[in-house]
Amino acid sequence: MWNRRQQAEVDKAKTALQQLTAPIVSSVFGAGSTVELTLDEPEPGLLRYTLQITPVVAAIRASLEGAEEERLLPRIAAWCDLGLHDWQALRYQSASLRSDLVSGFWEGCRLIPRRWRPQIDAALRYDTPAAAACAGFWSLHAGEVGDAERAFAHVRHLPFGSEMHGNAAALSSALRCDSFALIGDWYPPEASVGDCLRPAVTAALGCLGEVARECRLVRDSHSSRERSGALNRAVGALKDLDAMAAGCPQPEQVVVYRILTLWLAQVLGVAREVGTLTAREVVASPYIVGAPLPADRLVGRAGVFDQIRSAWAKAGQRDSLVVYGHRRMGKTSVMKNVVTGCDFGADTGFAYLTLQTVDWSDALADLCRGIAFALWQAAPQALAEPAAATFDAYPLDALRRFLASVNAAGERRFILVLDEYELLDEHLSAEQANRFVMLLRGLTQQHPWLVVALVGLHTLQERSASFYQAIYAWRPVRVSFLDAAGVADVLQLEEDDFPLAYSPEALTRIHRLTGGQPFLVQLVGDGLVQGFNRRLRENLERPSATFADSDVDALVASKALYEQGSVYYRGIWQQAAERPAGQHALLRALAAHPEGLDELTLGQLAGVAGAELADALQALREHDVLIAEAGRCRYAVELMRLWVADERMELDL
Repeated sequence: MWNRRQQAEVDKAKTALQQLTAPIVSSVFGAGSTVELTLDEPEPGLLRYTLQITPVVAAIRASLEGAEEERLLPRIAAWCDLGLHDWQALRYQSASLRSDLVSGFWEGCRLIPRRWRPQIDAALRYDTPAAAACAGFWSLHAGEVGDAERAFAHVRHLPFGSEMHGNAAALSSALRCDSFALIGDWYPPEASVGDCLRPAVTAALGCLGEVARECRLVRDSHSSRERSGALNRAVGALKDLDAMAAGCPQPEQVVVYRILTLWLAQVLGVAREVGTLTAREVVASPYIVGAPLPADRLVGRAGVFDQIRSAWAKAGQRDSLVVYGHRRMGKTSVMKNVVTGCDFGADTGFAYLTLQTVDWSDALADLCRGIAFALWQAAPQALAEPAAATFDAYPLDALRRFLASVNAAGERRFILVLDEYELLDEHLSAEQANRFVMLLRGLTQQHPWLVVALVGLHTLQERSASFYQAIYAWRPVRVSFLDAAGVADVLQLEEDDFPLAYSPEALTRIHRLTGGQPFLVQLVGDGLVQGFNRRLRENLERPSATFADSDVDALVASKALYEQGSVYYRGIWQQAAERPAGQHALLRALAAHPEGLDELTLGQLAGVAGAELADALQALREHDVLIAEAGRCRYAVELMRLWVADERMELDL
């Protein structure tokens, strides 16, 4: 029994079929003839009522080849949408029916050897627009989507031809995505201008595009939480596609279902690896701005530790080091964790002394006393505590006697790290500083168990390269910028109490803005967390737990980032005021050019030339302020350029 809705569908299908088959019926039965169709199901087809494939195929071909170009593809699409009784009628609009019948005849002749049989060409043809278009729809029905793409390429000049070709190409490439990574590389076709011939197919491809976008995020993200959220969204989009595919027309519907099955298997294959966690309350910032980092938070420094390990993890006399780098590069964090990062063994004592803690009013006395106490603290069970008063009158002699007692204490070795070494030159006379450095060099040669690391700015490395300095030829170790992977490792913490994540675009933007400068990376991360907490309090809707590049841009546009980072920016600016001259002029001139300038143009704008230009540029490059790429100079840290370019900043310090 038909209800009213079913009967309405039948009537609609009947009317559409009458309009489509009117010219065909006239060709088969004569001009003016009509056929009254009695439908008992909403899938009408001319062959169902004639069962005469030869005249029907000929009549359809004549009708299609006589159709106007702008109506060709819509007519074939409407024909396929009706539900064909025999899809071979569509195929024979491109392939030869006679050739196919002859080929079938010879295939049935088992007694005649194959080599004696005639060669029959029953392949699809693309020599006319109608043949090519029918070949495309037939190939979609047959599941040969690559053949459909090639067929529709011949009718791209027709109305809706570009859409059909783009759809076929997208479906073909989607079927080749047999891995999760390939799904992430897939993109939907560009949207057609104007009306669509197959809007349901376009919508399904758009849904596939959403799935692919989320899979790219899963593939590229550094956060398991972000991967989890993206996977959930991908599965949801695939569920939407399942409902959407039911409304797709034939023959694309079957292809969409094939893609859905293939992609769902790939997505579910990785979904079990990722858990879910969303931000539900104010988040405590895990970033450490300014203070040395603990060992478990020091990442991206494997290369530095490898250099130190190669110098110290060996038997016999070990090389003393000059560890240098610009301000806020993380030198102190590296050296305070060098034993953990390099694992020298239980027989190694680690003595760390920052010269910021030395009372320089006593000249060398408190310095030598501080070194002795640092060594004693490294092995208090094996060494006797140094008497503080013994360093007052003759501090260098007292230090020698203490080291002699360490030498007699047993088979141990000691690493002595002196941080902020440039303070030695600031607080001691040239004679006193030279005497102390000579003593250090002599002590490392006298005592094989003692190895020294001096930690300071680039000027320390320049001194170690001078033949006339006591630390000449001490091995230099540079602590510089983090690479992109190091920046991601610093920011994206895999901790249960940190539910926030970074999009790949945000991580790329942060690396470009900071250049990988460790202090600024921590500062940006802290600023983003504070911004999230502020939006959490102010907005009714919960903000996204994944930072986007737009969040980074908003932070950079605020004044807070420059105020909080002024200790870094002003430190760079102050050092650029030192010799050689011309550094400030070059930095001011270059600040207006984010893409950089060639050296000659930069010198002309800054009013610096000749040897002065060469010396100033060399100093700025060695101090990690500028970098040179392809003959152009630019700021190593984009945030530093923005700080200099900001007219509100008072740069004459």
